Amino acid sequence: MKPLKREKLFEKLDRARKTLELPDRASIKQIRDKYRELSKIWHPDHCRDAPEKCRRMQQRLNEAYAMLMDYCISFQYSFRKEDVESYPTGEDFWWDHFGEF
Repeated sequence: MKPLKREKLFEKLDRARKTLELPDRASIKQIRDKYRELSKIWHPDHCRDAPEKCRRMQQRLNEAYAMLMDYCISFQYSFRKEDVESYPTGEDFWWDHFGEF
């Protein structure tokens, strides 16, 4: 991926996210699953009523998926103890908000 200014990168990523109908935060698995789900709808082999529209939409899906995956793959994860402990798990969220019954 060609280096982009941060604002320009955000705009492209946000457009790609919206194309794949993803929320503001998504895991790689969610990105992949949503791409597959939409591809089943829009892939030209499955869409006989409007083949040109489907071809264009599948192309947009492919580009959006490639953009998001390229961004995610180049992200550097931290496995340092202090970084891992700074991100709450779902269980931490539950205990912090609801505690014991």
